[in-house]
Amino acid sequence: MKLQEALREIQSLKKSVRSLTREIKSIKTASIEDPSPVERLLRMRGIRVFRKNPADRLFFPPDLSGSYRARFYEVMKKYSFRLVLRDMIKNQDGFRIPDLTHYCSSKVVLGYCETLYDMGVIIKSGRASYQTGVRPLYSFGPTLEWFIAEMFKREFGSPAIYGVSVKKTRSGGDYDVISEWNQRLVYAEVKSSPPKGVEQGEISTFFSRLEDLLPHVAILFNDTQLRMKDKLVVMFEEELNRRYGEDSTKLYPVERLVEELFHIGHRIFIVNSKKGVVENFGICLRDYLRYGAPLILPSPSTLNSNP
Repeated sequence: MKLQEALREIQSLKKSVRSLTREIKSIKTASIEDPSPVERLLRMRGIRVFRKNPADRLFFPPDLSGSYRARFYEVMKKYSFRLVLRDMIKNQDGFRIPDLTHYCSSKVVLGYCETLYDMGVIIKSGRASYQTGVRPLYSFGPTLEWFIAEMFKREFGSPAIYGVSVKKTRSGGDYDVISEWNQRLVYAEVKSSPPKGVEQGEISTFFSRLEDLLPHVAILFNDTQLRMKDKLVVMFEEELNRRYGEDSTKLYPVERLVEELFHIGHRIFIVNSKKGVVENFGICLRDYLRYGAPLILPSPSTLNSNP
């Protein structure tokens, strides 16, 4: 009798496995036939995504509910909150309110801690002491990328993916945020460190990635309220000069759009956090629609060749 029960159980498991196999094949077929709008635009350029939206490096756990994610996103709009998260990551194994008051008051920090504790994102590790729920956390960067991708979805009604890895591109296969906005491909490079932490090589890589992706709009976003003119704009000008020679200042000038927002040909933008990330991205996207025209940066070898 026991043998017959075991055989029936085995047959049932086989049926379940066959059913799951068919479902997996169906999902694979659907993903091939109907990729996301972002991936469809990339495929038009001969680029295929093999990894996207990694959840294991975010500040909050992968199983955080949708309502809590929405709440977390709304608080992420505040620059002071993002600064506090950086300090939490630095002290992730144990932090108190005074450890987080470099940029805002104890009252504000306490409110942030209570919000995150209510959501289960941070946990109490002792009297008036906390730990991050996810550990180890190596960087704030992935969470900031997630926030920018969510911003495209929630504020601009545009599909977006973050932490994107692709194969066979000359500049390397990792891209921070890519969105399908208004049937156009938008690429955003996200920098969580202050301008002094951004190296010239990163600007060079940014331009190389534009040559690979060929986006309609490109944005280098630095999450800071410091001036862009003092360093980032200078590095952009130096990179353009290196690639396109002395005429680059005439061909592709880096011009001020408004305050600390800058553009090249109304298609490439340098953006910071002052006055708000959503507002600043919106200004750039509207500027592209108003003034942007096809701006195809020629290959430096073409400019430097002598007939």
